Amino acid sequence: MKFFSIGIFAMSTVSQSAKAQINDFGARQRSDLAQPPVQDRPPQVTDDHEHLLKSWWGGRNWLMKHGIDVIPAYMLEAAGNVSGGLSQGAAYTGRFGIDLEIDWAKLAGLRGLKSHTLFVSNSGRDLSADRLNNDPYSIMELNGRIGTFVRLQFAYVTQDLANDHLQIGAGRANQSLFFDSSPLYCMFLSLAICRVPRALTGANPDGFYSGSKTNWGGYVRYRPVTPFYMQVGAFEVSRSHGGASGFSWSIRETNGVNLPFEIGWQPGGGAGERPSHFALGGYYDHAPVHDVYWDDFGNARILSRLPGRRSHSHTAFWAQFDHMIKRNTASNVGGLIIFANFTRTDPNISIFKQQATIGFEDVGEIGTRPKDGFGVQVTYAWASHAMRSGQKLHYRQYGRYPGGLYSAQSYEMIIEAQYSFHLYRAVDLQPDFQYIVHPNSQKGIRNATVFGGRARVNF
Repeated sequence: MKFFSIGIFAMSTVSQSAKAQINDFGARQRSDLAQPPVQDRPPQVTDDHEHLLKSWWGGRNWLMKHGIDVIPAYMLEAAGNVSGGLSQGAAYTGRFGIDLEIDWAKLAGLRGLKSHTLFVSNSGRDLSADRLNNDPYSIMELNGRIGTFVRLQFAYVTQDLANDHLQIGAGRANQSLFFDSSPLYCMFLSLAICRVPRALTGANPDGFYSGSKTNWGGYVRYRPVTPFYMQVGAFEVSRSHGGASGFSWSIRETNGVNLPFEIGWQPGGGAGERPSHFALGGYYDHAPVHDVYWDDFGNARILSRLPGRRSHSHTAFWAQFDHMIKRNTASNVGGLIIFANFTRTDPNISIFKQQATIGFEDVGEIGTRPKDGFGVQVTYAWASHAMRSGQKLHYRQYGRYPGGLYSAQSYEMIIEAQYSFHLYRAVDLQPDFQYIVHPNSQKGIRNATVFGGRARVNF
């Protein structure tokens, strides 16, 4: 029995029966975070993904025999705000990506060593920025914010040791690949919880980060027995994030280190069982950050217009679980899975306070459509009370809210439902509905109704 599979720990493609709902390109680890590792496969060429061009006329089989797995993919997202928000309108975003995974045991005889690399090119506009007052819980996960150029999104290696009880990973990466994440979170269109809960990035966006941002970092994961794991990491805190191309790897802007940790339990990993995943974690970040409300002289910074006083450490914590309550197919996610996440950060130095999400995903419920899936999730997010106090003070002093706000920021709720259609080999279409209560956490903005969707093809 393998104690853990190799690759990106928490951003996986969940299986062919649920590929329709996965919206990220770094997709080669085990098939589901809720599923403990399965027995070794027979020594033969296997491919966990559908491809529009099948085996590339034999080329893919030859590459995979030599340990090289390449997936070019294109994904398109579109959404329209039909009521509420600041105004009505539509937007689209697109991403072309090339995901490269190399098993160096097959290629060069280096047992347990694998490398993981992803290149992306984004285009388009973010509807939340245009119509919802720059709501950070973007309704479009791709959101087009890294430009149309080609960018290296991550590049790191993993090494298995101690008969696969121990794994070490290091390179250009970010914490959302490994901590407080799940493939279930990216089955939905919005950015509220994909890849990690948005609240985690509010305290210091250069510390715990997600998406296209990568710095130097690494982790160590230990699995003493099959259901249990523990992991710790260390990641550079820097504004660089690789620059525009992703290849700017200087450490000149480094000003601290972010130290995430997590323990987890994953029972029910046998064939035909209903898997579960429970995890607790957090991080300690010792990089200097600014207080949301106070300046260095003990005055409200919203009035003094001075930088917030510096804090030289902060923490965040999370709890997450998912459990398959009904099995529909042999796939690791071929059933009805419920999930929940609660994440809390420091509201004195973060624009966020805490965030809670509950939901379910049901894959293969319709017997004649085993690769279709349907899901609903609800996210409730609280803004920082310190930030809200400053905004109210600004209103009392000047008769208006700062930064173009329509009211003080308090809380926001996102209700989302999606259905994923498997249209053809490696081609999936996912209609999506979202209802946003208090966009950008402002009661002064009308609740928004958004219809959207996603299409994806693996070549």
